[in-house]
Amino acid sequence: MTIVVVDDELAVVKMCEKVLGAQGHTVHGFTTTREALAHLADGAAAADLLVVDYLMPELNGFEFIQEAWSLRPTLRVVMITAHGTRELLGEASQAGIHGMVLKPFTPSDLTRGVQAAMERSSPA
Repeated sequence: MTIVVVDDELAVVKMCEKVLGAQGHTVHGFTTTREALAHLADGAAAADLLVVDYLMPELNGFEFIQEAWSLRPTLRVVMITAHGTRELLGEASQAGIHGMVLKPFTPSDLTRGVQAAMERSSPA
């Protein structure tokens, strides 16, 4: 599976690349939404799943996901956030997000979130 990770914290991107890459996934990591959207706009670039932070400087996670879905409507999405309020979880579900992983997270938390998002037939 090909996974695109977007988080403004380089350490989070690198951890996701390491963990998911070790599981055999192809992982493309980005620290800006602009770079990630340019990657997704490239028709030759594969992408099955987004792992995206909620709070980023350029666009928030929901804004980014809407733009990503305009380019790739079938992308599955896992949102990562340190702001796991009940309201945010409800908003994510209503927006069609397939999974949530709360920061700080372990490699196992990330793995479970990705697996659940790919197995889930409807949003989280």
